This record gives sequence, structure tokens and C-alpha cells, in this order.
Amino acid sequence: MPTLRKSVRTSVGRALAGVLVAASLSLAAPHARADEFLDKLNASLADVRNPQRSDLVLLPLLAKMQPAPAKYARLESLAPLYPGSPAMAELSAWASAPTQKAILDAIASVAKEDDYRKAMAFAQPYGVEGVPVEMVSARLYTELGDPPTLAGAKFYYMDSIRAMEVLVHADAIRRAGEGDTIGSIKLLCDWTFFCRQMTDRRFFREVVWAYEAMIVAQERLRDLAYWDTRTKKALEQASQRDQLPALVARMDEGKGYLEMSRLRLPIGDRLGSEQAVARVYQPRGGVDANVFATSMSRMGSSEYPLRLFGEAARWQAAAGTQKNWFEINEQLPRLYADWESRWRLDPFDKLMEKPFVYATFDRAGFAVLDATAPDMGRLFTLRQQLQVELAGTRHALAIVGYTAAAKAFPPQLSSIRPQWVRALSVDAYNPNRARGAVPPFEFFVPMRDQKVDARGEAKPHEVKVFVAGGANFDLKLRDDQFLLYSTGRDGANNYAGRVDNRPDAGIGTDYLIWPPVSSLYRQHLLDLGQIK
Repeated sequence: MPTLRKSVRTSVGRALAGVLVAASLSLAAPHARADEFLDKLNASLADVRNPQRSDLVLLPLLAKMQPAPAKYARLESLAPLYPGSPAMAELSAWASAPTQKAILDAIASVAKEDDYRKAMAFAQPYGVEGVPVEMVSARLYTELGDPPTLAGAKFYYMDSIRAMEVLVHADAIRRAGEGDTIGSIKLLCDWTFFCRQMTDRRFFREVVWAYEAMIVAQERLRDLAYWDTRTKKALEQASQRDQLPALVARMDEGKGYLEMSRLRLPIGDRLGSEQAVARVYQPRGGVDANVFATSMSRMGSSEYPLRLFGEAARWQAAAGTQKNWFEINEQLPRLYADWESRWRLDPFDKLMEKPFVYATFDRAGFAVLDATAPDMGRLFTLRQQLQVELAGTRHALAIVGYTAAAKAFPPQLSSIRPQWVRALSVDAYNPNRARGAVPPFEFFVPMRDQKVDARGEAKPHEVKVFVAGGANFDLKLRDDQFLLYSTGRDGANNYAGRVDNRPDAGIGTDYLIWPPVSSLYRQHLLDLGQIK
């Protein structure tokens, strides 16, 4: 599962993040009006009409959702499960209950539109204004405090969104176990479309979740398709196989609803930084020492009231080291403009080799920015990985469909075109773009497509798989399955001898699409008897 790497914060920055939420900020000068920034943020959502708002459909249903069995409350806990697993009985019963089924039906409803100009959007405003009181009572909203503080946003509703993610994955496993593999693929496709709606939310934390949820959904989708090819073979039935081309076309990352070029950086965090500067700084001067020190000392001494005066003195001293109003108002747009200008560049553009401004700015002197500006560079990494996942999944499903129809693996990757895919997609990790080159994914069938040894015999393909937690393992793949992979983050074809799909994958490894890493790891644990 992909994980969000937490950026390191200075002690001043960590403390100030809490300050911006504290009620003590009501001491801020009159010029630091919260409404200006909140109004601008919510105005960006106001053009979405109610019939197009997926939040108005889903959140009332989530308010009634029954909690998952305690041991499966987190998505990571579903990793060992597979269709037909003995451990699935309790989870399947929960996912099939009427309250949960209504949510699953609603996901299909809000995600059915393929035209992005007509598609629904998750457009709940931030804060309590304009949010139904029932949603506030159910903690299905974004809390901004009083006065509203964008940098201190608490996305209460996201707990229920994550619970819905568990439901989707649980029900997808259940459906595949009952022989409805194509139904599980459709569900995960719909879920991917909903998560794409969430990439249009306005804050970094929301958008990061959306990218990661889409990536995880793609691997789950491949995992269930792979399980089917090795066991139940439901996708070989014409009734299910013939539905694959439409699903493959729907998930095209190059056009339609999932088109990658329409992804944008969120604007809420920049507004939060601007709001924080307006509150803590005196115009054309330095930080407001009274607001800064008092707020920081209350935050730092909340558990130890007797330390209040000592903390206040410490933060008064820190206030004197902050850059002035002119400097921070130069640094803030420079920081965000750097991300925004590079977002439009090709990942292999020479300018992308330079470190982001975020990596080099003075965090101690610009404590407000350190506290309020997230590392948007993470979104660049996730966007590229998502492109690989979407394209790789489509190609893998196309190969599965081709194989089911022809009763043999395609002789080469281009054989799946145009019946199963309209065109081969580029491998987003492969930097070979000279003279307009569009490098595809790498594909081969072990033994069939590999050189024979001195005896004229073909040997199984040996793979070392790197997984989270250091539980790496080796395996041999034979000619009863195919390999589909990307060059990975190092941009070199290592012939899938070493595969690593983690965000910090090392040099000399490829990014494996098929067989899915999660499937191989689960089988490894089954072989060891560590799961049943």
C-alpha cells in the first residue's frame, strides 16, 4: 500500500500549526479577517449545482453506515484476504447489509457519468456555513474553528470516506469470491471515478488521499483479476469477458474523465498560508509579538499551566528571529508559484531536476510557511505513479481479455490493439522520449520469450520482490502467466529481475503491473503458512 511520507517540521513550525487553530487567535489585529480567505475558498465550489453534488448523495448515507468489524476497520487489514478466504465471512456479511449496500449503490450512481463536463463533484463547502446541521452533528464536515482558520482544517468527514473505502474493497473481494469478477472490477472502476472527484478538493491532505486511494484501487482491481485467472476463471466466460473492452476504455488515462492533463494543484493550502501571514504579521513590519508569543505559549503549555510564563518568554524570543512582512510576502508566492509553474511541465523536463523552493527555504525564519505549506512535491510523485497504475491496469485487463478469447497469450503487447485498447499508452516512468518516442510498457511470457540455456532449455524467470517492511522474497515464474511492467523510477529496463513498487524504490528495480505485487506477496505468505 502506498504511504504518505511525512515531511520533517521544525519545532517552531509544529507549534505554530497549533497556534493557527487556537481560539487565542481572536486577539489578532483587525486586518486579519478570516472571512476574506474562507469566502474565496468556498467561492471556488459555489458553481457546482446541488444535483451535481456527490457529497449530498453520499454523506447522508455514510451517517447511517454500520462500522466494519473491528479487526477490519483499516484498509491495510484487508491485505491478507482473498476471494473465498475463510476470514471473509464476517466481512462479507457486513458489506452485504442493507445500509452498506445503499452506499455501494450510491457510489455507482455518482460515478456513472464519463463526461467530465457533466460528472458529479464532491463540493461540500469548508466550515459550517452552508453545511446541513445534520452533517455537522454527524461530524461529516470540515471544522475550521472560531475564527475559521484554513491552516488548521480538521477534515472530520474523511474518517467516513476512509470507512467507505474499506467497504468498497471488502465488497469487491466478496463479489469476486461469488464468481462475479467483472462486478468487482466495475465497483473498483466506479470507486476510482469517485476518488477522481476527490482530487478536485481544495486541500493537500484531501488530494493526497484521493491519489493514493486511486492507486490502491488499481492494484486491488488487478489483484482480483489475477486471482480469477489462477482459480475461478470467471473472466473466461463470454458474459464477463465481453464487458472488459468497455471497462478498459472507460479507465483511459489519456482521455475522458480520468485524463491526467486536467489534474490541478489544490488552492486551499496557499490561502491558508496567506491567511496565517495576515493574522500573525503587522503590515510592513514583523510578527505581532503579542499574538505570536501569547498564542504559542498557550499552545505549548496547555498540559502544564504553571509553565505558561516561561513558555511565553521563549516564544517572545523566537518572534524576534522571524523574517519581516516584506520578506515573507516575497517568499510565499515564490514557494507556491514554483509548484504551480512546474505542474505543467513534463516530468523529464530539465527544470524538474532542480530542487523545489520548498526544499531550500529558511524554515526557522519563515515559521508560518513551515507550519502551513505542505510538501506539494508529493503530488508530482503521486500523479506519475497514478498514470502508470491506470495505464498498466488497462493493459493488463486487455491482455487478460485477449488471452481468454484466443486461448493463448498475445505474441507481443501490440497484439491487444485495437480490439482491446485503442492504442498503447506510454510508460510514464520511461524517459526515452527522443524524437517523439512513446515508449510502451514491457511485456513478455516467461520461458516462451526468453533465451534458452546451453542445453536448449528454457528456465523459469527469477524475480526478487521488494515489499514494505523488508519482507522481501524470491520466486520463479513459468510460462503459465505473463509479465507486464514499467521501467520504474530509475527509467531503466531491468527485465523484471528485481521489482519494487514502493515510493522510495531503489535503482535497478522495475515497477511490476502483472502479476500484481500484492497477489505475489499474499501467495508467499500462504506458502509459508502465515495466513490461511
